[in-house]
Amino acid sequence: MEFEHLFEKLLTKFTDTLFPTFVKKRAEGAKKIEDTARDKGMYAILTAYHFAGKVKPYADALKKAEKEDKESHFKEKYKEAYAKLEDLDSISQKDFQMITGTLEAYGEVYIQSKKPKDYSIK
Repeated sequence: MEFEHLFEKLLTKFTDTLFPTFVKKRAEGAKKIEDTARDKGMYAILTAYHFAGKVKPYADALKKAEKEDKESHFKEKYKEAYAKLEDLDSISQKDFQMITGTLEAYGEVYIQSKKPKDYSIK
């Protein structure tokens, strides 16, 4: 797929620092879970939708990794996703899963950018 090719190029473009490494690892894990859930199908498809919702935020985070305003950008994107959840009566289960995946990913990258932590250390 074209997006996967673009995503791979983004992953290899950035230097191996803590923030990009965190985002790359989270993106790889999310993609793996999404693929596994899609393969299972049926009720697992909701999990696939949730993890698919993380793809764009992680790609966005890699693009913004070296920007001075990345924290404010991530927080704004988090708030935008959160606002979409206000009216639960008007969204589908698929939309709910995609939005909460997006919300989680932007929350993760915001926190990691504000308070970096190396998760490769046990």
